[in-house]
Amino acid sequence: MAPQFRFVQPTTEEDLLKALARTTAVLESSDLMLTGFTCYADVSTVPGHYVFYMELKAKVNYNSTDVLPLVLVECCRVMEESLGGSYSSFRRKDGQIGHLEIRVVQKGTFESLMNFFVSRGSPIPQYKTPICINSADALKV
Repeated sequence: MAPQFRFVQPTTEEDLLKALARTTAVLESSDLMLTGFTCYADVSTVPGHYVFYMELKAKVNYNSTDVLPLVLVECCRVMEESLGGSYSSFRRKDGQIGHLEIRVVQKGTFESLMNFFVSRGSPIPQYKTPICINSADALKV
């Protein structure tokens, strides 16, 4: 059997940061703060899709069971609109990229991620959470 390959169309770092800036505005309008994020191009499904991992913090007392799902749906919509022409073309017209996914992670996840990378030789003073992760071991954190 010949090897099979699956690809997710590349998106620029600039597109990702622009999408995150717009998403941050949506979160802030809902009294939430984005305290950490990274993304992963998941090619385990066909078509592949982007998964954004976000650590959120409430600015005030927040009833997440009622509001959070609606906020995340809006965040997905805003992110998909913000990711640029290539993404839109492959996402909507060609169906080569699946629906974007947002996963809210527990408080402290990004600190654990830093500890993971530091344990593998990254110097603490120079550590910066990667915008995109491609390490299966890092995703387990």
